[in-house]
Amino acid sequence: MDNRFKKFALSAMALMLTATVANAKPKVDKLESFEKGAGSWTAVKTSWGDGDKSTAVAASSDWASDGKQSLKCSFEPTAGKSKESATFFTEKMAYTDISPYDAISFEVYNPTNSKIQVALALTTGSGWDWFESKEVDIAPGEKKTVRMELYEGSLKAASSNWQYSSDLENSDDLRRVAVKFFIPEGVKETFAYIDNIQMIVE
Repeated sequence: MDNRFKKFALSAMALMLTATVANAKPKVDKLESFEKGAGSWTAVKTSWGDGDKSTAVAASSDWASDGKQSLKCSFEPTAGKSKESATFFTEKMAYTDISPYDAISFEVYNPTNSKIQVALALTTGSGWDWFESKEVDIAPGEKKTVRMELYEGSLKAASSNWQYSSDLENSDDLRRVAVKFFIPEGVKETFAYIDNIQMIVE
């Protein structure tokens, strides 16, 4: 085998490897799709004593990003404050060790007449430590994928004095997944939808 052929073969292998890496897709595992109903998801309502405006959850076929159903998250009409929160959560996940994953994503649909915001929060460990992502804007009528990076120093937690500078801790002991909507004053359409919660390995 002459040197020119060796160089050609090596170049071809390098190109193939580059193409394989470029075309590699993240590994995705579904955490929840709501195809079997609302399951263990619930609205905080008054149970946390923090003025939360959530009222109910229900599986709905009115909108879905994956399959035929999503979770309809209902909340009270807002008045008197510039922004109020409505939180929906589960403490019975399909699995509780999420240490192999880099991110979590979900789909949101905002049918209201106002821009709302949404964040994802994970509670981990025996101390039930709260880790919350930055709020994401969802325009009126918008459908959007929201993604929470677990290890990019972008979460707020007690350990970071509630600054967005923490990584997720105790990721092998997930205790709760919560979706938190922030609703401005005067919103009359009292629900939004979430669907297709996924764990992602890059």
